[in-house]
Amino acid sequence: MTGITRENLVYGFTALGSLVLIIWVIPAYSPAYPGYGVPSTLVPRVAAGIICALSALALVRNAIAYYAAKTAEAEETQSPVIAPHASAHLWPLVRFIVPFIQPLPGMQWIGFFPAEIAFLLVIQLLCVQRKPVALVLVAVIPEVVMCAAMRYALGVPMP
Repeated sequence: MTGITRENLVYGFTALGSLVLIIWVIPAYSPAYPGYGVPSTLVPRVAAGIICALSALALVRNAIAYYAAKTAEAEETQSPVIAPHASAHLWPLVRFIVPFIQPLPGMQWIGFFPAEIAFLLVIQLLCVQRKPVALVLVAVIPEVVMCAAMRYALGVPMP
C-alpha cells in the first residue's frame, strides 16, 4: 500500500466517521433542547462538519494531484501538491486523540472542571509542553473563560 493510498483511506474514513457523527450519533445521544441558550448539538455538529469538510478537501486535493501527475508527459515529474514518498503517520494522531476518552469517566469520578483541567494538562504534556506556569495557565484559563461564557453570556447552567 502506498502512502497516498493510506492517506486517502484515512481521509475517507475520517469523512465517513464525521458524517456518521452528524447524521446519527450527535442527534441520538444529545439531550433535548431545553429552550434557553444554545442547543447542546451546536458545537459537536460544527466540529464534525469542519472535520468532514477538511477531510473531503484533502481527498479532492489528492485526486487533483493524481490526475495532474497522470496527464503529465513524463512519469518522472511529480505533482507539487504531494511529495512522492509522503505517508500518513498515524502515531501522532493516535497519541493526541486517545486522551479525549479521559474526560468522560473523569467527570463521573472527580467532577466536570477537574476532569477538563486534567485533560488539558495531559494534552499539553503529550504535545511536549514542559513549562509548569504555561501548563497551569493554559489548563485553567480556558476552563474559567468557558464557564463564564456559558453561564453569563449564553445563560446555560453549568455543573
